[in-house]
Formats: sequence, structure tokens, C-alpha cells
Amino acid sequence: MVEEQIRDSLLLRLKKLGYHLIRVKLITVNTKKTLQIMAERIKDKKMDIEDCAFLSKHISTFLEIDDPISSSYLLEVSSGGLARPLTIIDDYETFKYNKAKIVLKEKFLGKRTYKGFLKGIDKNGKILLETDKHKIKINFLEIEKANIDPNWAMENNQFI
Repeated sequence: MVEEQIRDSLLLRLKKLGYHLIRVKLITVNTKKTLQIMAERIKDKKMDIEDCAFLSKHISTFLEIDDPISSSYLLEVSSGGLARPLTIIDDYETFKYNKAKIVLKEKFLGKRTYKGFLKGIDKNGKILLETDKHKIKINFLEIEKANIDPNWAMENNQFI
């Protein structure tokens, strides 16, 4: 898959520049392609417009050399935002005590989507989520997608 190839190509390159790659997504709308790159500074998990411009320049250069997308496309570089995706297991420890929305690949206790507070990772590598009704242990591989819950973040003036 092209997204995985780009992610693999950029992961270490961005790390050397002091950034963590959050997500790579290639979107096609009416035959126009957009490559979305989400990243953040390693040192403080932030990303401003100067960071986006800096990374955009470097990523463009990397992609011109590797040329993973055969047709023309638009490159978008951004932060993870308030609804930051949780894409690696370490994110669940980093964003401990934040409210998250997790969508599972298969139903568990009758549903696939859970909202609750992240409680980190246990000694067995299970993600701990505390909902209104349950304390759940989730295997990272069972997660289809997850992100910080932006509604909770805004309601509680928590800006990530």
C-alpha cells in the first residue's frame, strides 16, 4: 500500500528532524489526490505553522526522490489537532488521563465504539480505558481507529 510505503520512508527521516509522524493518509476526491501528513515535535508534542512549512519543504524533497505516487497530488502537512489520532501503542501512555474515542474492529460487550478516560498500558501491554460503565483492557491490535475526544477536550479547556 502506498500509504505504508510513504510512512516507512518518512518515519526515520522526520525523527532525525525532531518530529514524530502521526499519520499518513492518501485521499482521492474527483480524481484529485491529496497526501495528508500529520506530525508533531518530539520534544513537546506541539506543531505550529512554521513547523508545517518546514516539514512540507523537507517532505516534498523526500517524496520527489522516492516518487511513491505516480500522478500529481497536493501535499498537506498538519498537526494532530484536538482530535489527534492515537496511532501507536505509546500514544495511549502519552495521553493517559485524556478522554478518547476508540473504535474496535469487532464488537465487545455488544458494541464497537467506546469513549472513556485513558488509564495507560498495563504490564501485559493492554490499553486501559475507563468508561462510565466499564474498565476495559484492550489489545492494541483489536483497535480499528482511536483519537482524543475533541468534545471533551473543548468542554474542559484541555488543548493538546
